[in-house]
Amino acid sequence: MAVLTGQVVAAFSRRFIVATAAGELPCQVRGRHLRAVCGDRVEVRRDGDAGVIEAVLPRASLLYRSDAFKSKAIAANVTQLAVVVAARPSFSMELVQRCILAAEDQGIASLLVLNKADLPETPVARARLDLLTRIGYPLVTLSALSDVTPLQSALRGHTTLLIGQSGMGKSTLINALFPGADAVT
Repeated sequence: MAVLTGQVVAAFSRRFIVATAAGELPCQVRGRHLRAVCGDRVEVRRDGDAGVIEAVLPRASLLYRSDAFKSKAIAANVTQLAVVVAARPSFSMELVQRCILAAEDQGIASLLVLNKADLPETPVARARLDLLTRIGYPLVTLSALSDVTPLQSALRGHTTLLIGQSGMGKSTLINALFPGADAVT
């Protein structure tokens, strides 16, 4: 059996979808100690219609989600972190700042995305982001339900992780950017 190289495009506990030159392949990892996350480049041994991830290749970046008790790797080889906020519901500036710090730690570019720009509260939300935009963090303002064009050029050439609180419109953005994704909103 030949070894293929691919990239993890979806992760479900210890099951993965790996995009290879031959197409997408459902995979599992070999052994208990091998840890793969979305974005990882991996070596896969094909076994019929499925595969086994044999190795995780060196990572350019690795982002974690952590709390007071544990941390968990969530994405690798990301080149840009898009922090999605909205005027309604109100967003946590502390979370926005923590996301930017995590990106800075890994040498990853940050992008602020102000969604739901059609809401009357948008100017207040934009003002809350003013300090971050003044020190150089780019801001894209849009409404995912009507037009994601302003975001498309900011995503071009990047592997971007969308991050933000619940209700900010991340799934709606995914569905608008990738018709057929059917992300649950």
